[in-house]
Amino acid sequence: MRKRNMSKIIAITLAACCTVGLLGCGKTNSKSSDNTTIQFYSWGNETEVEVTRELVKQFNETNTDGITVEFTPIPSGDYETKVTNALRGRNVPDVIIAGDGEIKSWIEKGGIAVLDDYVAESKELDLDAMWSDAVNRYRYDVSSRKGGTGKLYGIVRDYSPSALFYNVDAMKAVGITCISLTEQESMEQYGTKEAYFTKDGKLYFNNKIALTWESFLALSQKLTSNTAAPVRNDQSITKYGLYAINWFCFGWSVGGNCLEWAEDASLATGGKYEFTLFDETKNYKVTEGNTLTVNGVTYNAGEIVSYSDKAALTADQKALCVELPSQMEAMQYFVDLSVKHGVSPKPEVSASNSTYGLFSSQQCAMLLDTRYAVGIFRETIGDSFDWDVAPLPAHKDGIQAGHSGSLAYCIPEKSTKKDAAWKFIEFMAGEEGQKKYTEKGFIIPNTMELAESEVFLQSSQKPANSQIFVDAAYYHRSGDWGYLPSKAWINEWSVDLNDDVLMGKMSLKELREKTQKSTQEIIDAYYGGE
Repeated sequence: MRKRNMSKIIAITLAACCTVGLLGCGKTNSKSSDNTTIQFYSWGNETEVEVTRELVKQFNETNTDGITVEFTPIPSGDYETKVTNALRGRNVPDVIIAGDGEIKSWIEKGGIAVLDDYVAESKELDLDAMWSDAVNRYRYDVSSRKGGTGKLYGIVRDYSPSALFYNVDAMKAVGITCISLTEQESMEQYGTKEAYFTKDGKLYFNNKIALTWESFLALSQKLTSNTAAPVRNDQSITKYGLYAINWFCFGWSVGGNCLEWAEDASLATGGKYEFTLFDETKNYKVTEGNTLTVNGVTYNAGEIVSYSDKAALTADQKALCVELPSQMEAMQYFVDLSVKHGVSPKPEVSASNSTYGLFSSQQCAMLLDTRYAVGIFRETIGDSFDWDVAPLPAHKDGIQAGHSGSLAYCIPEKSTKKDAAWKFIEFMAGEEGQKKYTEKGFIIPNTMELAESEVFLQSSQKPANSQIFVDAAYYHRSGDWGYLPSKAWINEWSVDLNDDVLMGKMSLKELREKTQKSTQEIIDAYYGGE
């Protein structure tokens, strides 16, 4: 682990003196005592901040350890900068909220304490009961500079998988009947496993089945009245059929990605990431009843062969697979939704509207977004129109895929009140704290058991199909921001993608020519540097 020299000296000294805790392991000898005051920094919208205030008040009134928490909400736009500056200074907060996109940078700067020892002794929190992917987002191996493994630096506060939000009234306006049936039920009643289909001259949309790329486009065109769209429906009450914020579910559905790990024994880290956003090689998924082994790795039916192994597939092995589009083809599908088909708003429209506002103002009929949007829509939409959620679209031969947001409670390394801070985290990340946030609709709770309960499902409130979020939580992952401590490699290409490419001023191939080499150089410098 990289630390300031003083931290190393202190840790070594403490070890020599056989003290109970090492700074490098998170535990300290400090004990909670009467009148211990700790500082807590977080962010959120008005409703979320109010829930946090209520929980802080409850903790202050009920804890028996003499701990008082002072809560400081910080606007989301300023949060990362203010916390970064605070971690450098002397007057650090004792508990902070960290997202999976910020925490690695703070860890590498030595700003975040390791929590493994606290977790091992805790009677309140059980990592095995939590979503494993969410937990692992806050593990980091500083020596290999790779996430998902190594020491634990945060306790998951929430998990927020994405789904397809849709306007039920907009569907009805164009003659689509919304149903909610399992594949088996749909086969028995309608004779199909499709999410969008015609039966006896009537149109149906099933919110329990994922749309294919083809049906997603067709449904979007049915819900688009945009005059710039070559295929549109003048009867639609929404201008755009959808708003797709990012490419994740499309690329991941066919086995593509923006970064792929490549082993390299010459590097101290044991490997590095390769930039693969524009990869044009096909992907392969093992078909039913088959298995195959590539480079010592066995792939079972339904699994997609990894980026590092697919180049080694023989012709006979490819015959045991279904060929999937490349990552580049998935990117082109995403771009075409706005540039070619006009069913998703271009940046000039989305820039002047909030993501949530496009849906709540009924400018778009469908929206790809996370569970966090639920709490906002309950407040902003009210009873103005009916809405629900469905699985994210997926390639017809691919896999279900999508991204989720996540936040965790962390203790700054410089905090002198780590034991008191941990007690507060146990409360906030425990059942009591989780229930409060969950009831407002913002999150999926950090434990699978609570997520499967009525505390989360809330059958009396919208969306009626909340089970979709729970199903998605088992396979969703972090967005591109969660790979590396620095976001410089993302900024190198994403600005042009989200502006010129989605405006139709630049092709994906032109973007690749402009940014492929420079992006890889940024990544290489990161792994080759100290």
